Order: sequence, then C-alpha cells, then structure tokens
Amino acid sequence: MIINSTVERENKGENENKGENDDVRKKCDNRVRALFIMIHRNYAAHYYGAIVVIAIGFLSNVPVKAQPTDTVRSSVRDSISKVANDSVLKSTRDSLSKSGFAGAPYVQYAPETGWAGGLVGFYYFHLSSDTLSSDSGSLRALPSDISGGTMYAQKHQFFIGILYDLYVRHDYHFSGGFHYEQYPLDFYGVGNYSPAKRIDNYTPLKRGTDFIFTKNLSRSPTGEGLNAGIEGEFRYDGILKSDSGGLIANGQEPGARGGNSNGLGAIVLYDSRDNIYSTHAGQYEDLEAEFYGRALGSNFTFSRYTLDLRRFIPLAKDQTLAAQFYAQLVNGDEPFYEMGGLGGDSKLRGYYLLRFRENDAMLLQAEYRFPIWWRFGGVVFAGGGEVGHVVSDFTARGIHPSAGLGLRFLVVPEEHLNVRIDYGIGTDASALYLSILEAF
Repeated sequence: MIINSTVERENKGENENKGENDDVRKKCDNRVRALFIMIHRNYAAHYYGAIVVIAIGFLSNVPVKAQPTDTVRSSVRDSISKVANDSVLKSTRDSLSKSGFAGAPYVQYAPETGWAGGLVGFYYFHLSSDTLSSDSGSLRALPSDISGGTMYAQKHQFFIGILYDLYVRHDYHFSGGFHYEQYPLDFYGVGNYSPAKRIDNYTPLKRGTDFIFTKNLSRSPTGEGLNAGIEGEFRYDGILKSDSGGLIANGQEPGARGGNSNGLGAIVLYDSRDNIYSTHAGQYEDLEAEFYGRALGSNFTFSRYTLDLRRFIPLAKDQTLAAQFYAQLVNGDEPFYEMGGLGGDSKLRGYYLLRFRENDAMLLQAEYRFPIWWRFGGVVFAGGGEVGHVVSDFTARGIHPSAGLGLRFLVVPEEHLNVRIDYGIGTDASALYLSILEAF
C-alpha cells in the first residue's frame, strides 16, 4: 500500500477542509509515478511480493534508478549510461528487451478526502531495440511504459487517469496523460490577502489531456542535460455545485461557469542533478511559455510563463543547502482554477493548499538537509512568497513567510529516497505533512 497523509491545521480555528486542488492531484501523480519508477527500473514485475514493501517504504534496500522530474508534470528519464553499467542490471540484462506488467493497490489519508484507496499499475515495453553494447558504456534505449490509476475517497472524491512515457531511440521523449476527476474543494478567494478560513466550497469536474515532447540537445555528466520541445494541455472544467450565495455561484470569479482551457507552448529544461529524489549537488532549470486561445477551441485567452530554478550546494558529505525560486506570470483572462498558487506541502509549507492564488505568483524558499542517526535525517526550511494580479502589485509588505522543521527516513539508501515529515508555520496557520519525495 502507498500511505500518504497530510494534516492541515489553522491556528485561528479548525479548517473545514473538504477537497484537494490541482496541485494536490499533480503531486499525487508524481508520487504514483515514483512507485511506477521504482517497480519499473528494478524490474520488480518479477518480484510482486516486494511491491507493497517498496510502496510503504520502510525496509526496502532495492536500488532505484534516479529519474529527473518536474514538480508540475512528471517527466521520467534515466541516466542512460548509468543504467547500462549498473552492476544490478547486469544480472537482469536479458529482461531489458522484454515487456511486462506490474501493479499494486494503495491507500492514502488526508483531512480533505478522509480515507482513500485505489489501484495503480503499468505495462512496460521497448519502442527501440538495443543495438549498442552496454558493456562499452554506450547509450541504450530506455523502456517505455503506459501506466494507470484510479482512486475513490471517503468524502466522495474520484479520480481515474492514464499516463504514458514513450522513448524513441536515445534522444526523444514523449510523455503525457489523460485524466477524469471530481473533487470537492475549499476556496479562499483570489488575491494576496485571503482570509484564514475558507469563504466558499465547490465541486469541480475536470477531464482532459496533456503532453510534452522533448529532444535532448546536450548531455551533462549527471542528470539529463539540456532538453527542449513542445507541450500542450486540452481540458474541460465544469462546476457541478458550489455554496449558495458564494463568489463562484454568483459568477464573481473568472471561470466560475467552467469551460475549455486549450493551449500549446514551448519548454526548455536543464538538469544536472545527481539524484532527483533527494539531490545533493547540481541544478534544475525549467522555462515554459504556454498560449491559450480561441483558435485552439479554448473559452479563455491567456498566456502563461513559468520559471523554476533550483540549486543544490553540498556543504559536506551528507549535508546540503537547497534553494528554489519559482515564478508564474500570466497575461489575459485565466480561470481561477488555472491560477498559480502558494501553500501546501511543496510551495510555502504551513499554509493550506492554494490558500493564495492569482495570475502571478512568486516564491523563494531554501532548506538545510543534514544527517541525524542511521537512516534518519533532519531539515530546517524557510521561505516567502506572494501573489498578485500584475507584477506591480508585489511589495515587501505582501510577502507571506513560512518556516519549519522536518524529519527524514531513508527508504532506499542507494538512491536517497526519503519518507518525510514536515511541520510548517505561517503567519496565521500551521500544517503537518507526511509524504514521500522532497518538497523540491
């Protein structure tokens, strides 16, 4: 089982949390993908009994191949030369040319959903034959996979999705997915000065697809180097119900009636991280430009620019200083459910998910990671962020600070894959998080 729990608490009264938001679901996709990666890259289809142990992540010692990923969309890719020369894979090399299926049930808990359970699985195969010798250290084709999952929650949230990662030769990667979901959500309004308690609640329906197609332009000693390509999103959002007399029911928020959000864009990625689960050294840079318009069948016309910069500085053998700058800028009539936001277990820990949302959002955060004893480690983190309708709205007084402490348990020592517990504190809220994968 995958156990994933997030507990949120407001200092000024108890939250009436009733749903997850888009950031939650994207993060969940990444965690499900992490399970697929762990199973897939270790060919655990041959060891079904170990899947539950890997998923829970308390006793596993199986090495896992590092996969670079983006916090918004899963972009799975191996370090090919490392895979080709890994001593573990030498014993199972014959299986690289085969196909197979693996799957597992999972359970998660969050106050927004109550108990939730589902099933995840994937089918892996090869689109390109391995024509080069791995013993020489040459590149070899990566296995492709098609994965899927479904979930139903105690508070009537429902999700079903299919993800795919297709590798053609050694330089081309095509990934994406199809999603259908219904999630009751809490809404705190649009703007930088939202109240501590929710002001609305609504139940959205979302269905759609997204894709990313990239080509490798330059490799680096670690990570995947420089990649560039195109991306797209085609989705429909409907509002099934909302609080009577609320902002959404009265149509006071952009996109309150739902509609199609269809867009295309360009993406450039640079990744030199030594490990994507818990990076010790390297950097990650993601620049995206997306354009939504009526020519693509969209009911909304806007452009969105996203910049995600991360640096990881080794201070000692087991100590790391990690920092992230994140910015999202939008021009046009973006619907409220597409807006960038702050809060949750990855962006400004301590505040409720998407507590602050607007067209533009900026965040700067850093954390110090250090060992404690055996497989246990610690984290001290701090950050600040702000949202605004335009860049000129940003002021020093509008920054929302966040700080906290965290505990790590090393699940897979060979790849530094951690289970994490973080406690974050904001100006008027605090939150406790239990999760897998680092915040950034």
